[in-house]
Amino acid sequence: MQDMSPTAIVSSPCPQGHALFLIDEHEAPDDTLQLMDTLPQGLRDAVRSKGTTRMLKAGERVFEQGQPHSGIFIIEKGTVRTFFAGPSGKEITLAYWTEGHFVGGPELFGRGMHVWSAEAASPCTLSCISGGALRTLARHNSALAMDLIDALIVKGRCYSSLAQILATKPARGRLADLLLALADRSAQPGKESEVPRHVTHEQLAAIIGSTRQWVTTTLARFERDGHVEVRPDSIVILNRRGLREASVAG
Repeated sequence: MQDMSPTAIVSSPCPQGHALFLIDEHEAPDDTLQLMDTLPQGLRDAVRSKGTTRMLKAGERVFEQGQPHSGIFIIEKGTVRTFFAGPSGKEITLAYWTEGHFVGGPELFGRGMHVWSAEAASPCTLSCISGGALRTLARHNSALAMDLIDALIVKGRCYSSLAQILATKPARGRLADLLLALADRSAQPGKESEVPRHVTHEQLAAIIGSTRQWVTTTLARFERDGHVEVRPDSIVILNRRGLREASVAG
């Protein structure tokens, strides 16, 4: 496995509506279904009315691994990185979550301890909803309860796939998987299959547990092999079969 030391803070945002995480392309869930976009307006207002607003600079912590759960943090603006730190201090990035998503699970209702940390990857505005208030709202609003379950399904599949890929594939295969999944999740009819322009090499490296320099070098190798074209504003997938074979070969 490549170096998993802490990565630099990423200032550029993820694509609007899309979270960023490592998952097999065939298992990609619909992460565009953001909690606050799928609720009726009245219920959105009710949820926000129970919360407090918190504004963070890039690099500031949302919550710390080992601290008690207090509720959830809905991302109104910006991007939040979730990550796990091992006993040695080395970190592995779990995901980058964007506007409309929330962080703070899996204990939505404020029980237990956080098993990972979260920090602002860019300047953020968060709505902080206490576990008790969220439980009361969910008990009386089936739409909110169902949307919270759907969100936990997305997060559960994300972290499960991440663990499997990290355990079974070398970094080259992980990068190929991530490129294919990102291209599929951002695909638009009639347009080239490409990784969105706002995804940086730093973000790719953080997700696969490597370094920005290694990602840049490996992308250049993929380009020489005819699998991708690295443009100033995007990474275009030219040969999906070749990239899949690179994923399997590692």
